[in-house]
Amino acid sequence: MDYILKNLHYIVTHVPIALLVFSFIFDLIAVIAKKREWHSAGMLCLVVGALGAIASVLTGPSPWRNPLVVPHEFYAKLTMFLSIALAIVRVGLLIWKKKELGRNPIYLVGSLAAVILVGYTGHIGGQMVHKPVPAKTTAPAASPGASPTASTAPAATAAPAK
Repeated sequence: MDYILKNLHYIVTHVPIALLVFSFIFDLIAVIAKKREWHSAGMLCLVVGALGAIASVLTGPSPWRNPLVVPHEFYAKLTMFLSIALAIVRVGLLIWKKKELGRNPIYLVGSLAAVILVGYTGHIGGQMVHKPVPAKTTAPAASPGASPTASTAPAATAAPAK
């Protein structure tokens, strides 16, 4: 259980990534295929994705000492606020006006913006977690002022102390 709590952000963060992307895709399919039920799937993905974005931001690893934490957190909050706004407007218009917003071009642009933001936020998070490994060198570097032959001479090996 301790492992899950320590890694909750990494578990929860995939919910908004997947669902915000699929919300946009389902709405595009609904517009192209003229199938209303795909808008329902898009709205469900949007609402759950917005809730996942909230959980992802709340569980974020802010104490890390990594220079990418600040932009990652900024774009995560921006994604969260945009997805919440899209969900509130879409659900609100459906409930009060009985109007489906999934086919509106302005809404689709906002949904695409959420997809781009969540993708970029995930990219920054991936850079923080999966840092490039420095290349291994075969020969040790020579100290400044040392002769070239000193760095290529085999080093004496010592037996490990017991």
